[in-house]
Amino acid sequence: MSMLDNEYREYGDEYYDEDMVSIRPEGNRVKKVLIVLGILFAMGLVLFVVVRGWISSQLDPAGEPTEDVEVVIASGSTTSDIGTQLEEIEVIPDSFFFQYYTRWKNEGDFQAGEYTFKKNMSAEEAVAVLNEGPRAIEAVTIQIPEGLWVSEILPLLAEQLPNVTEQELQDVLDSGQLVPQYRPEDQQSWEGYLFPNTYEVRADATALEVLGMLNNQFAQVSGGLGYGSIRPNNLTPYEVLIVASLVESEAKTDADRPKIARVIYNRLNNNEWLGIDATLVYEGGVRGQVPTSEQIAESSPYNTRSPNGIRTLPPTPIAAPGKASMEAALNPAEGDWFWYVLADAEGNHFFTADEDEFEAQVIRSREAGLL
Repeated sequence: MSMLDNEYREYGDEYYDEDMVSIRPEGNRVKKVLIVLGILFAMGLVLFVVVRGWISSQLDPAGEPTEDVEVVIASGSTTSDIGTQLEEIEVIPDSFFFQYYTRWKNEGDFQAGEYTFKKNMSAEEAVAVLNEGPRAIEAVTIQIPEGLWVSEILPLLAEQLPNVTEQELQDVLDSGQLVPQYRPEDQQSWEGYLFPNTYEVRADATALEVLGMLNNQFAQVSGGLGYGSIRPNNLTPYEVLIVASLVESEAKTDADRPKIARVIYNRLNNNEWLGIDATLVYEGGVRGQVPTSEQIAESSPYNTRSPNGIRTLPPTPIAAPGKASMEAALNPAEGDWFWYVLADAEGNHFFTADEDEFEAQVIRSREAGLL
């Protein structure tokens, strides 16, 4: 038995050494770390699954695509614009993730035009529709000759457009949705503003779209010519348009248009009657009808033939002038003419400042069967 054993025995259970420490087994600490790591991993996995599912739902919503949605992608639209547009009409669930998807797939540069989508589509399905390009638009060509009245233009448009009626066109003109340029506030007539031209429009175009196109074309042409800035005889743009309509109704050749405009201005300056039968024909509403003696004798704002009529312009245009007549009204020819009469079968007129010369030419024109 050693001395150490004796000492231990001496102190027994009361033996104590302050330098002694308790050491826990290393295996317990490792187990706890592994448990914590396992919990964190499980939580991360759950979070990953939840987030991934949510992102997936933003790219591919639950359920099948539903009803068709017609969408017009405007020219110049960005991918962001398209995504926002599709989200607003419930084609896709989220525009942000749509943009993310297009960048991820390197998609873009989609064409403007009309598309048919479905509600509740995935980003992939929506991009597939865009990649196919816009659907072909069925178009129709409409033609409006110069010199027609509104009462003639509306039925002609209705005849050429499959989805528009004459009444729908008239309702648009009466509604105030379109405002013609230069027209006085107290004037309601659309005469002269439905610009004569050849147009190509969608077959399903509405009355408002078609008339808006004609009205816009008038604004572009008149503005380009200088209406609003050039004021012959110090007339208003609307009065110049009235002159243009008179020129359109009287002239048969482009060469005569500026000359007829000059005769009109010369007569206005001299406070004389214009003597234009077309104003009475317009008021009568029957194309090609020769004014009667009763019409000429009546007091009327469209009677430019007699003392019972007016020495000024009629209150409205009397036809839809084309560009050549509008230009002639702005830029009349130089001349002292007061009279003109049809001189040949090609439509050329004889112009003179001498009334006797005029009367002599009238006789010759009648003998030639021109009048």
